[in-house]
Amino acid sequence: MELSVANLAGLVRLTFAKPREAAQVVLRQPLPMQARWGAIALMAVLSAFLMQGMAALLPPALGPDGAALRPVGPFFWAGMVAFGMVVTALLAYGVGRWRGGKGELADAVILVAWLQFIQLLLVLLQLVLMIALPIGAPVVEIASLVIFLWLLVNFVAEMHGFRSLGLVFLGVVITFVAAVFLMSLLLVSLGVGFNV
Repeated sequence: MELSVANLAGLVRLTFAKPREAAQVVLRQPLPMQARWGAIALMAVLSAFLMQGMAALLPPALGPDGAALRPVGPFFWAGMVAFGMVVTALLAYGVGRWRGGKGELADAVILVAWLQFIQLLLVLLQLVLMIALPIGAPVVEIASLVIFLWLLVNFVAEMHGFRSLGLVFLGVVITFVAAVFLMSLLLVSLGVGFNV
């Protein structure tokens, strides 16, 4: 399947129905590395716009003194999303290869970009529900996290040629916990703290 606008909807349906087959389709796309990183950047920008739209629908966050906090700008959101996608791709590639996988960094980059596109569709659905049926928005938010984890496990398994989704799931969870722990240590070593 050629990844074009005409068959994008079909690939989205395939992603939800048979994520490993969808991953195969994405991996077969003859995209140079520059275009794959470009897809990461595009997803970060689109995510920033959607997050700004969602923030506009929510009441402003309040500080300890009760005053409204300054809203976060789109550049911050784009940077955070891009950072998260790059780290996810590097970990999916590096940890998978360490455990005997056959995937390449280019595979991880394009799969993470596609995964973010799916997440954008779910965020868009959440935005619609926030306007039309606010009670349904939190359900979509929780479902989005579950779907993200499920697709990530399937994509990593397919990229590296792993058969056991259970072991891949365990690896994803352990990698996430270890990454958060190491990031926390780094922040503490740099003198960054959090006041509760």
